[in-house]
Amino acid sequence: MTVKHLSSRTYVIVWLLLMGLTLASYLLSLAHLGEADVVAALLIATAKTLLVLLFFMHLIEQRFTNALPMIVAALLVGLMLTLMLSDVTSRQAILQRPIPLSPPPAATPR
Repeated sequence: MTVKHLSSRTYVIVWLLLMGLTLASYLLSLAHLGEADVVAALLIATAKTLLVLLFFMHLIEQRFTNALPMIVAALLVGLMLTLMLSDVTSRQAILQRPIPLSPPPAATPR
């Protein structure tokens, strides 16, 4: 079976997309969107990762069975991140009284 390789033009377009996403990530970091910063940064990082996996690692040219281990690994990482985040966000802080450095003064009778 012969594998049809992508053209150089495709790689240049994907590289320009990656540069555009990198610029968007940088400009977004300057915007200070609060809690949306993390979500937007993760979405951009996911898009960049998919572009690299599909085009520069040639997964788009391969049969599905060759890409399956990469898909399973990504799903397992996603599952582990989801479980970790749900664990961290569901914890409650245990407040402890401060330990006194010296004993409290004795009560003097009046």
